[in-house]
Amino acid sequence: MGQAPTETMRRTARFLREPRHPVCIMTDMMFQREPVQLPPVAERRPKGRRRALKGALVVHSGGRFSFPCTIRNLSDNGARIAFKKGQMMPSDFYLVDTWAARGHHARIAWVTATEAGLSFSNSFDMNAITDPALGYLKRFWDQRMV
Repeated sequence: MGQAPTETMRRTARFLREPRHPVCIMTDMMFQREPVQLPPVAERRPKGRRRALKGALVVHSGGRFSFPCTIRNLSDNGARIAFKKGQMMPSDFYLVDTWAARGHHARIAWVTATEAGLSFSNSFDMNAITDPALGYLKRFWDQRMV
């Protein structure tokens, strides 16, 4: 024998039967495909970040693609960057701080349409790259400095 419907089950059934507004059922709305993740609360960071306004470059796909961005705040373990709206952000890339000549292997922690929070797994001096796997990054840096 089946159980008697609960109040929650009745509300859910009523909700599913009600007509929807056309805007609410559009399948091509951006927020339905990829919900935007809000930045985590700043107090959750193990170390505080310093405010900054530095030029930087995002380099990814073995140096085949790059685009400019601005470092808005910075710590030893991560950063918040701003970039042009509509820019596609890779999940794993190198952030090159052009002012400090530092490179950071970065991963996305959170992202919005114009900003991203990054977590650094490795940082290094761009002028002292010796790893052959990062040869493309060294060539990229040398060409930018000419």
